[in-house]
Amino acid sequence: MKLEGSVLSQSLDRDRLVGRLSDLVRTESENPPGRERAVASLTARLCEDLGLEVELHERDEDRPSVVARWSGGPGPTIGYCSHIDVVPAGDRDAWTHDPYGAEIVDGRMFGRGSSDAKGPIAAALEAVAILKGAGFEPAGTLELALVADEEAGGFKGAAFLVEEKVIHPEVAIIGEPSALRIVRAQRGIAWSRITTRGVAAHGSAPERGVNAILHMAAIVGALQETLPDISHPVVGGPTIGVGTIHGGDKVNMIPARCVAEIDRRTIPGETEADVLGQFEAAIDIARRTHPNIDAVPEIVSWGSSFELRAEAPLVQTLAGAVAEVTGHPAEQIGFRGTSDARFLAEAGADVLVFGPGEIELAHTARESIDLAQLETGALCYALAFARLLGAS
Repeated sequence: MKLEGSVLSQSLDRDRLVGRLSDLVRTESENPPGRERAVASLTARLCEDLGLEVELHERDEDRPSVVARWSGGPGPTIGYCSHIDVVPAGDRDAWTHDPYGAEIVDGRMFGRGSSDAKGPIAAALEAVAILKGAGFEPAGTLELALVADEEAGGFKGAAFLVEEKVIHPEVAIIGEPSALRIVRAQRGIAWSRITTRGVAAHGSAPERGVNAILHMAAIVGALQETLPDISHPVVGGPTIGVGTIHGGDKVNMIPARCVAEIDRRTIPGETEADVLGQFEAAIDIARRTHPNIDAVPEIVSWGSSFELRAEAPLVQTLAGAVAEVTGHPAEQIGFRGTSDARFLAEAGADVLVFGPGEIELAHTARESIDLAQLETGALCYALAFARLLGAS
């Protein structure tokens, strides 16, 4: 079946699209603490209204993720993954608009999750409605995973679905606000910890102890020095940041223990062994002035980076859809942050990140989405889904 963007646009219903997004934004799903039950029920109902086969899966009680499938004849499984949870609204006085009011002003909908990532979800659901309205029948399966817990790491949502083999697409589009730019590479994340161990002593006699905080300060000062001077053409270079330091028990005691938590962002090609080796190098530098340092580095949580070549079929298909719908070549970028894409990439799927909305507004009191871009995103999704599932 031959489908073009101009044909699909005739099946787009703006009121239906905006109405779905309004309902999603007005249904609170803050994480933490993890309140996805209500929005999962709403999302499941919206998928059922589209005639999709719907399942709910949850690792923790009241934290469900929605998996909805549209199956046709023999063919590939094309995945779409986005998240139904949102970060907390925070101080309501900082908002000009009600964070859960879904107010529309000057062509933009305001509210928590409007861009990150309920806007992309609404666009994906409209894409299914568009294709059904156009009479499209997939050669294969479109698998929508609309998941919990992304904002707290994704381990109770996308990671759980992958581990349990509930979802297993061959290729997947991750719905995040990218302003309709194709994210074909993403940095990885290594949340790490360094622990220094000393000897406690009375504060009046520091020479009788070994100060774990003093040793940690020397290590922290050397971390940036051991960060490799490398760069990736799409995602840039690696970064490192010390997020927390905890040590000591009382002001007049020499601390026997100190723990630093470190956010280390990796680029394609870096491994866990590389990162641990750099921590060891920082410890060795610190030992030049403190030879008796006793320190243990460890990676607490590892999320792989990923990269798709510009020539990869998934990139080319989506880029072609974007160009046809918008009339402009698709911009291809890298993502410095992280997303649920890493779980699907680690499972062997080709993945990229794409969606309407601006990441710069996510997690702020100004979060909103341009409704014209939302419509365009729905058409881009529809044309890409169709072409990945057999349409010429």
